[in-house]
Amino acid sequence: MKAIRTYRISIFVLLVCIFFMQALQAQNGETPQKRKTNAISVPQILFSGVLFENPEKNQVWYISNAFELFSANTVEGFVFNPQVKFTQNYQDGRFFSLNPNLRYGFGNERFQAQLKTQYFYNPNKNGLLELSGGRAIEQLYDESTLSAFNNTLYTFAFSENFLKAYERSYIEFSQTVSPFKNFLLSTTFSWNERNPLNNLTKYEDDEDFTSNNPENVELANTAFEKNTAVVFEAELRWQIGHRLERKRGQLISKGKYPALTLSYTNANDDILGGDVSYEKLSLSIQDDYEIGYNRGRFFIEVGDFLKKDNLTFVDFNHFKGKETVYGTYGNNQFQLLEYYSNSTADFYIQGHYEHYFESLYTIYDEVKFQPVVGVNYLYTEASGNYVELGVGMDKIFDNWRVDFYNSWRDSKYESFGVRIGFNIN
Repeated sequence: MKAIRTYRISIFVLLVCIFFMQALQAQNGETPQKRKTNAISVPQILFSGVLFENPEKNQVWYISNAFELFSANTVEGFVFNPQVKFTQNYQDGRFFSLNPNLRYGFGNERFQAQLKTQYFYNPNKNGLLELSGGRAIEQLYDESTLSAFNNTLYTFAFSENFLKAYERSYIEFSQTVSPFKNFLLSTTFSWNERNPLNNLTKYEDDEDFTSNNPENVELANTAFEKNTAVVFEAELRWQIGHRLERKRGQLISKGKYPALTLSYTNANDDILGGDVSYEKLSLSIQDDYEIGYNRGRFFIEVGDFLKKDNLTFVDFNHFKGKETVYGTYGNNQFQLLEYYSNSTADFYIQGHYEHYFESLYTIYDEVKFQPVVGVNYLYTEASGNYVELGVGMDKIFDNWRVDFYNSWRDSKYESFGVRIGFNIN
């Protein structure tokens, strides 16, 4: 029954997205080449957020999208979550940013506030300082592909509450610098008080909604008690011809050749009242390359916990699963994998590859579609071998993409799904 229900949800969301795409095209009434690059669009207001630039003062303001501003979930109820980011750029390449975030849950009647700051102080050495702190509601996996829009839609239209959250009071300091040519070193130190959360009573008593503690094949009970985690993280990236590029207010590391990244995390229970203790190590390689009119991108990562004396489900290694029809696309994402069922505290391997073929032009020279195929792989001791294969079409109506994926686990067929995304330049 769940499979049938998921299929119906996919069809419904697919039809809504197709209608929305067509409406946008009719509204624009112009070819991609004629559109203004900095024009504010409906997808930006609804999904990606809006940038306002002041070239005379070298200032940029970012306002979060409507679904981040007004969302809802089973833990907080209706949420008011205003987010603004201000960036001051300088002529020599330096910049400074402030990102305050206020949040209030009307269901749990709880107020949250945090502030993030960045100072890019040395463009020649890629020197970046970041300081943040406050109290926030966060997903168990802070890099989850689940957006506020998707969670709100699926929770209250289909009783599928994918969001699994906890409360974190923290202070965090990070520094990034290039110690040598083609190397980028990032270090982060954070103190975190982590509080578990439950669904509001009306959702906890409703069997249609799942618990805020997700199911996992490796850990029978993912619930945890209030704890303090003192965490040090280090990441060393090597890439020939490496450079940092800014895109929509974010610094992105890029280069012509593959990038190797070594990551290390240590949680210490001997300082600052910490009671979480573990170490984990991972090594990844990724690349985005072009061959003629074709393009490929891949991401491969292996990792393991060196020790795990005392850790919670928050500290597990999570993967970028996706259970919603609409979502973002990235080079280390799965398209059908459940968000937390395969999270692990043991050895894992994940691999992702996408190949973009030469564009297919329509009868209108300005309009072109680009075929794409993808494969995703995951291995953990508890969940076995998991594989996804997909085919799709990119650049539909300029920035839309549609994919059809199938998945197998240990050579047994598991599921099928349709995935749609909108690529914001």
